[in-house]
Amino acid sequence: MWSTIDRARRRLDRASSRSSAPAAIEEQAPEGETTAPPDAVEDVIIVFGSAEIDHLRVALGRALGDGVERADTPARIEHALSLLLGRLADPGRPHVLRRPAGVSTPESWEIHLDGVDHETALVVRDAGRTGRFNA
Repeated sequence: MWSTIDRARRRLDRASSRSSAPAAIEEQAPEGETTAPPDAVEDVIIVFGSAEIDHLRVALGRALGDGVERADTPARIEHALSLLLGRLADPGRPHVLRRPAGVSTPESWEIHLDGVDHETALVVRDAGRTGRFNA
């Protein structure tokens, strides 16, 4: 997981590169069309309830097959998400927290995706809603 200093440094670096990037992008893009910088990444926190995390488990099972253990703990979900990010060639790193962190049924699951593409975050969020990855 990124330390607070590293995360702040990455965000400041992104902000400074964005301030100079639009002029370069507009010069290269066709008239009336702008695109996001190809290296634009973000830190995302997705909070799922028990129903959404079940949908995500199903989607991870379908996408990764039998090569991964059943994603029923934060560590296993984190491992499955890291395998998925590797398949998507996304440089991000997942971190999963369960709230409360007890043996009882959790109220929520926090999925932290650090340094991922915006589209990847949307794909993971949609998998929690639908039970499949729409890539």
